[in-house]
Amino acid sequence: MNKKVFLYVKAFSDLGTFMDLIAINVLMYAATGSTGWLAATMAFRTLGGVLSSLFSGVLADRFDRRKIMITADVLRAAIILLLLIYPNPVMIVTVCFLIGLTTSLFAVSYSAEIPQIFGEDKVINTNALIARLTSVSLVFGFIGAGIITELIGYQATLIIDGATYILSAFILMRMKWQTSAQTKTPLAASSMKSVLTSLGNDLREVNAFILLAPMLLLVNLVFLIGSFAGASHNLGIPLLAEVINGEKQSLYYGLIWGAWGIGSVFATMIMPKIKFQTERSIYYACFVSAMLMSAGFITFFSNTNSWIILIFAFVTGIFDATFTTLHAVLLQKTDNHIRGRIFGVGMLLKSLGFALGFVIAPFILEATSLKQMVWIFHGSLIASTVCIIFIALNTSKKRKLWKSVS
Repeated sequence: MNKKVFLYVKAFSDLGTFMDLIAINVLMYAATGSTGWLAATMAFRTLGGVLSSLFSGVLADRFDRRKIMITADVLRAAIILLLLIYPNPVMIVTVCFLIGLTTSLFAVSYSAEIPQIFGEDKVINTNALIARLTSVSLVFGFIGAGIITELIGYQATLIIDGATYILSAFILMRMKWQTSAQTKTPLAASSMKSVLTSLGNDLREVNAFILLAPMLLLVNLVFLIGSFAGASHNLGIPLLAEVINGEKQSLYYGLIWGAWGIGSVFATMIMPKIKFQTERSIYYACFVSAMLMSAGFITFFSNTNSWIILIFAFVTGIFDATFTTLHAVLLQKTDNHIRGRIFGVGMLLKSLGFALGFVIAPFILEATSLKQMVWIFHGSLIASTVCIIFIALNTSKKRKLWKSVS
């Protein structure tokens, strides 16, 4: 089977993830009318990701990543279909937590396996294609879910969502490749004490690796702050859609994310054509794209005209895709034996940033306004990234000076 089929597997999983995001958020807001409950769905999804990221990297480095992905997809299909039986707020929050946990488990194994299959010399082109497929899934997932939910109901969206996970698992079962499972002693066969000791050693190895790579540490810090800022627009977009047209909230919710997704597709068509002279230039491109992404979110949340919002959502999607793709490329340049745990750390940072953001965002929203909330969150990302760029430049100058002296 063609290797690229592996990339389309993720696209099917992403399609399901984006569809359930629309359906669940609309279902919760319609049932409760509360921004607090809406924030809770996102916070618990993120909390599941936090918990999963504590061990998903270790599992990805110790076990067959293909089997981990298949298990995660089957579990996600079963979990999402629970809402057909129990569509109440408590069950919605529980489902969000479990979806966050299993999605993180899938994502870490998937990302860590990319260089193993396609080669480390092709990570930029491969990640650009991944981002393009993800963006296409986002467009069809969000717009499709918005239309289906609006016309037929959330039940149909959830059924289609579950089917995409099953299809993804089925394709993975048919695929074969040289796996990257390690030959270490399986955790299941060890005592609890040795398991905890092993996990501690794994985490210390990752910590030491990151501390010895200052630029990787800085880009992960931007990623953490970016995830924190991301909570504001994830919470804010369904509210912005209601401001545009309260009667067609799910439709505009899907259209905004759809425009963002089209911008992401455009970015992924350009990125493979850009030649980076050094690895360091990838870091700076990552920093700049993060700031432009935040500027885009600030701009379209400062408007209520639907056309202006959709145009700037498109522009924001370009820089958002650039930032996330380059960040993945930098993580994938690490050694294979530690790559799963490095992605686990990345997923942990993303989840912690989102979780903190979703806790704080409702309080800021209640005290200010939707526009001001986004200004505060994304303004903090821009300011922090400027400071980090200065630190990176200063670190580079010190290293050059040290080399010249020695």
